[in-house]
Amino acid sequence: IVVCSSSLRADSIEMRDYITLRTGMTEAEVLYKFGPSDHETIRSDRLDFILSKTWFYIPVRSSTDKWITEIKFDSNGRLIKRDRYRVK
Repeated sequence: IVVCSSSLRADSIEMRDYITLRTGMTEAEVLYKFGPSDHETIRSDRLDFILSKTWFYIPVRSSTDKWITEIKFDSNGRLIKRDRYRVK
């Protein structure tokens, strides 16, 4: 049985998985590995051409792993930057 719900949230990415993120990975590879992000921002030009996307994996309140993971992709959907910071 497959259950799909928009109320399902991604959780934070654990450090052992975070270190497997590599520059050049595709959006599809990241999606396959970690599932959909909790939040996405898109930076585009005046013609709505996507310049970059940033995905955020945010821990649930009850999680003991309180790190937000930020993954940035270029206009071709390739990972160009990754970052983690602690939730206060």
